[in-house]
Amino acid sequence: MPAGPADLDPNREPRQAAGLRRVRGAARTSSIRDRLRGPWRVAVSERSMAPGILPGDWLLVDPTVGRWPRRGSIVVFREPDGEVLAIKRVAARPGDRVRLDAGFLVLGDDEAWLLSDAPAAQLLEQGGGAPVDSRRYGPVTIDCLVGRAWFRYGPVGRVGRLTGR
Repeated sequence: MPAGPADLDPNREPRQAAGLRRVRGAARTSSIRDRLRGPWRVAVSERSMAPGILPGDWLLVDPTVGRWPRRGSIVVFREPDGEVLAIKRVAARPGDRVRLDAGFLVLGDDEAWLLSDAPAAQLLEQGGGAPVDSRRYGPVTIDCLVGRAWFRYGPVGRVGRLTGR
C-alpha cells in the first residue's frame, strides 16, 4: 500500500483553505463497494493542523466509518459550504454541548464540532488567515464525513499512526 509522489495527481490543486489534495477515493457519490476497497490517500497542503500534521504529509483515511469517531480523532470531510476536502479534529460529538460566546449549542444526532489544531495567532502570523473550522461554518453533519485519518505514510521521517488528544 505504500505510495509516493508518483501517486499524487498534479492536476488536482486544492483551494488554499482546503488543506488536502485528493489522491485516491473520496468521491461524493461513492458506493459502499467503492468505500470498502481500502484506505484512501490524501496529501496535506496547509498548516491548520500543525504541529501534528504538516503540509507535505501523506495520510491514509479509513472510509468505512459510518458515524463520528471519538473526540480527539482526526477526520477528513467535505466543508459544508462546498465540495472542498478538509482535515480537522473532532472536538465534540452528537449530543455534546459546545460553549459559544452567547451560551451553549447542543449538537444534533448527526452533527460534530470540528476544530483546527494550530492556534489562530500562529496561522495569522504565517499569513494563513483565521482557522476555517466549525467556529466559522458551525456543526458538520455526518453526510460530509469522508473518513478517519489514521496513519501518516510520508514523508519518511514522519511515518506513523496519528494519535488523538
